[in-house]
Amino acid sequence: MKTRKSWFFILFCLMTFSLLATPQRDNTLREIYKDGTVQFVPELTIDESTMPEDTFFESAVSIISDKDGYVYICDYKASNIKKFDSSGKHVKTIGRMGQGPGEFNMPFQITVADNRLIVWDMGNSRLCIHTTDGEFVKSVSVPRDEGRPQKMRALPNGDVIIELEKIYYGEGDKPQDCIIGLYSPDLEKKKILYSQQVLRNKYMRIESMFTNIIQPFSPDVYWDISPEGKIVIAYSKEYEIDFYDSTKGKMSSFSHKYKPIRVTEKDKEAFFGGMTSTTASGSVKQGAPDHILKYTEFPRFKPAFKEIIVDSEGNILVRAHRNNLNEEFHFMDVFEPDGKFIGNIQITEDVSLPRRANIQDGSFWSVKTDEEGLIKVIKYRISD
Repeated sequence: MKTRKSWFFILFCLMTFSLLATPQRDNTLREIYKDGTVQFVPELTIDESTMPEDTFFESAVSIISDKDGYVYICDYKASNIKKFDSSGKHVKTIGRMGQGPGEFNMPFQITVADNRLIVWDMGNSRLCIHTTDGEFVKSVSVPRDEGRPQKMRALPNGDVIIELEKIYYGEGDKPQDCIIGLYSPDLEKKKILYSQQVLRNKYMRIESMFTNIIQPFSPDVYWDISPEGKIVIAYSKEYEIDFYDSTKGKMSSFSHKYKPIRVTEKDKEAFFGGMTSTTASGSVKQGAPDHILKYTEFPRFKPAFKEIIVDSEGNILVRAHRNNLNEEFHFMDVFEPDGKFIGNIQITEDVSLPRRANIQDGSFWSVKTDEEGLIKVIKYRISD
């Protein structure tokens, strides 16, 4: 009996020493952000090596995972959705090119609500519902005069938040309507949560053709959903962020001080720099076409920010404009779920958080194209 008690005592001491010797750290995303720097550590790569011989990515424009860890990648050019398991192995391809049930024409946005895969089938101007196993359920036509879906996110209860952009073609100076609506899992419209006029583009008739002319640095609407279903919406004219409840509407808001950044000649050169135009003889020359130069308007100052993302703990990441253009994708302001400012974080690698990133379980997906033009979809973990 004495020997047994001695062994228990020794074991207890060893366990206690081990616990004291091991650094104890609450390694939440919030704690990582407080250090001021973050790393994006690659965890998983999905490419042609994880797919059947005759299957590959032609594009990858929207990526979502479900509660069971399955990953769905929207291939816009191939007009299908590719499904993978949590290890990156190809499970099946959902849909094909066409107009019938279960077919797509340029699918562009996807989300998963409960056990339903919802697809914005842009070429067919409809929203489609499939089971996550790929079985077609229904499609809902989206009339052009109601708007065009820009972003979709599912709420924990299975409802869906959809942003629509209503465009007034031929009325170049008329802003677009940004409308954020609440929909049932069957895509029945419940109500409008938020609306705001934005001037993202000027849609003008030029030489008998409709042309959209991007309006740089125009204030815009950004939004995301927290893990518990709070809808976070911000209009970047000011540094103010609102919290909405799907039932009660706007609940609260917070603001943050910022110094407006002036639009410079360098900004204008960067905006036009990658554009090309075609001459009357059919040759291509570097530089923006004359009508783009004529109808593009630059404001004096940039808006307060250019993106907001809510992570898997409810923290709010804001990509603000900076004087150094090269820094804009590598620095972000971070706030706690209630709006308390945590600080400014720097991303240490040459990997930036993608626009409209969906952070799930502390990780997000990014799309890379290698030197041979092959597409890789990479899962990154946010780490210190």
